[in-house]
Amino acid sequence: MKKLLGCILVFAGCVVQSSLYAQDIEKEFAEFEKKQQQEFEQFKNKADQDFENFLRETWEKFDAFKPLEVPLRPEPPQPVEFDPAAPEAESVAVPVGDEHVPEVEYNPVEVDLPAVSPDEKAERVSVVFYGTQFKVAVAPVADLRLAGITEADVADAWKYLCGKEYEPLLYDCLSIKKQYRLNDWAYLLFTKAIGTHLYGASDDSRVTFLQMFLLSKSGYKVRLAKIDNELRLLVATADDVYGVPYLTVNGLRYYVFEPREGSSMNVYTYRHDFADAQKLIHLGMLEVPELTGRNVERTLVAEGADWNIHLSVSQNLIDFYRDYPQCAVAIHYHTPLSDVMRENLYGQMKSVVAGKSQKEAAALLLHFVQTAFQYKTDGEQFGFEKPNFLDETFYYPYCDCEDRAMLYATLVKDLLGLDVVLLDYPNHIASAVRFSEEVSGDYIQLENGHKYIICDPTYIGAPVGACMEQYRKVAPEVIR
Repeated sequence: MKKLLGCILVFAGCVVQSSLYAQDIEKEFAEFEKKQQQEFEQFKNKADQDFENFLRETWEKFDAFKPLEVPLRPEPPQPVEFDPAAPEAESVAVPVGDEHVPEVEYNPVEVDLPAVSPDEKAERVSVVFYGTQFKVAVAPVADLRLAGITEADVADAWKYLCGKEYEPLLYDCLSIKKQYRLNDWAYLLFTKAIGTHLYGASDDSRVTFLQMFLLSKSGYKVRLAKIDNELRLLVATADDVYGVPYLTVNGLRYYVFEPREGSSMNVYTYRHDFADAQKLIHLGMLEVPELTGRNVERTLVAEGADWNIHLSVSQNLIDFYRDYPQCAVAIHYHTPLSDVMRENLYGQMKSVVAGKSQKEAAALLLHFVQTAFQYKTDGEQFGFEKPNFLDETFYYPYCDCEDRAMLYATLVKDLLGLDVVLLDYPNHIASAVRFSEEVSGDYIQLENGHKYIICDPTYIGAPVGACMEQYRKVAPEVIR
C-alpha cells in the first residue's frame, strides 16, 4: 500500500510539474505573440508615417506619354464565302510568322496584411457592384476629411484614415474579392463603387482618395496625381493598356484611371510608393467574376441544323466587360467562359458532338460558328476596335473574325480536348487545330514539328482544312 501511495504521489507531482510547464509555455507563446504584434504595429505605423511624409513633399511634375495606340485590324466589311463548286485546290503548308507562346503567368508579390478577423458587431451597408449587393463595414471611412487637393490636404487625409479602425473594411473587401472571384481590375472598380456609395458620384476627390487608400492597403501599386487641378488615380498594370495616357515612375508605367477627354498631359505626383504596395494590377482573368442578377436570353441556330442552342447571358457581366480597358487580344482569349454559360452551353453541345470523329465534330462546330452568328466589324458595331470576351459573343448581335476564332478555338479545346492556335494575319484572324487523327487540308507546321489544320470560322461554308485563297502564302503570327 505504501508503495502504491508513493507511486501516486510521484505521478501527481509529475502532473503538477507538467501543468506548470505547459502554463509557462503558453505564457511564453502569448508574450511572443504580443511582441510580434507590437513589432508589426511599429512597422505598420512607420510605413504609414513615412508615406504621409512623402505626400507632404511638393509633388513633382511629369509629362505623360501619349496613349499606346490600339492595334487596328482593317477587317473586311463582309465575310468571305466558300465556293463549293470551285475546283478543289491542293493542300498547302501555309508559311508561319512569329509564334507568341503564352506569357509567363504574372505572379503577384504576396504582401503580409494585418491579421484581421471579421468584426460581427461592425455595422455593414450594402454596396451595389454591377447589380450585385455586397455588405461592407464602411463606418470608419464614411466621414473621410479631405479639405482640398494640396499636398498637405492629402497627407492629412492619409493620417486621418490611418488613425481609424479601417481593418474590418479591408477584411470585407479582400474577402469579397476572393469569394466572388474579382480579378484585380474588378477589385479596382469595386473600391470606386464603395467611394461612390459613400460620397456620391460627383465627389471625385474623396472617391479617388479612398480608392488609393484601400488599394494601397491591399498591396497594390497605385498613386494619386493632380491633373488640371483635379485629384486623379494612377494605376501600375502588369499588361499594356491602350488608348490611355500614362507616365513612367521608377521604371513602371502608371496609367491614368478613367482619363478625361482632352485633359492636360502635365501630371503632378510623388515619386515614392507606399511601402507595403508591391502588386501590379493584372488584367488577366483566370476566373470570371461572380455577379448575380439580370439575364438576357439568346437562341442560336446554325444554318440547316435541326437543333438549336438556348442560353442565358448575364447582363451584369456584360456591363462589367463593357467597362474593361482596351487590352491585348490574348487577354480576351485566355479569359474563360463564365461558369453558368459554360455549364449551359456545353450541356447542350456535348450531345451534338457525341459519337463523332474528331474531324466530324470539328466540322460541326466550325459550321455552327460560321453560320449561327451575324458578322459585322468592330468599327460598324461599336465605333472602335473591341475584341469580345467569350460571353460577349453570345450577347451582341454581331461579331467579327477575332471573336469567331477565339470562340471556335475554345469550343474545340473544351469539347474535343484538342490543341488549337490562333492565326493572326495583318487584317484577319483564323484558327488551326492539331488533330490526333489523320486529317488532310491546308496547315501550318510549327518549329516543334506539330501540324495544325486550318479551320476558319469567318470563311463561311468552308470545310475543315480550307484556307482563304488570299492568305495561302501569307505568314500569320501564331497565338497560343
